[in-house]
Amino acid sequence: MVGIHLGFVPHDKSDPEYRQMLDITRDVCDHCKRNGQALHLETGQEPVDVLIEFLDDVDRDNLFVNFDPANMILYGAGEPIPALEKLGSRVRSVHCKDATWSDKPGETWGRETPLGEGDIDMSAFVKTLKKIGYEGPLTIEREIPEEPTRQKVEISGAIDLLERLKMQNQ
Repeated sequence: MVGIHLGFVPHDKSDPEYRQMLDITRDVCDHCKRNGQALHLETGQEPVDVLIEFLDDVDRDNLFVNFDPANMILYGAGEPIPALEKLGSRVRSVHCKDATWSDKPGETWGRETPLGEGDIDMSAFVKTLKKIGYEGPLTIEREIPEEPTRQKVEISGAIDLLERLKMQNQ
């Protein structure tokens, strides 16, 4: 599996950049396919309906989604839990990351937080993963390299939270 941030998919399919992104994504999918790999696009930069339309337009059987609920909030792209439900079986990898909404949508980003301290209902997130049949890893993403001790503590807290939620949802 190869995971990437593709960039912002234009919402307007007549935008010339939309066609370019389609062509590039098809080329990368075809290259991955020759190597027995899937391509996972990370979510968050566009609303779920735009992403689904793009996935359908790429039309490759090795193109899937790496779902990052915090990116949806950080970019102001929509509510993560309904988006996860809509994407369903297309989700083949997951980032466990949390965030708060921007107080100035469209002007500033939201703020990344330790897992369980943001606006994502992590219990609902884990339940929804189970509902859509996701059985892959729960990859914790917490990037604060300037504070390695804090990063380790927060990742440890995220592990504890996810283990507790998984036990509750068995």
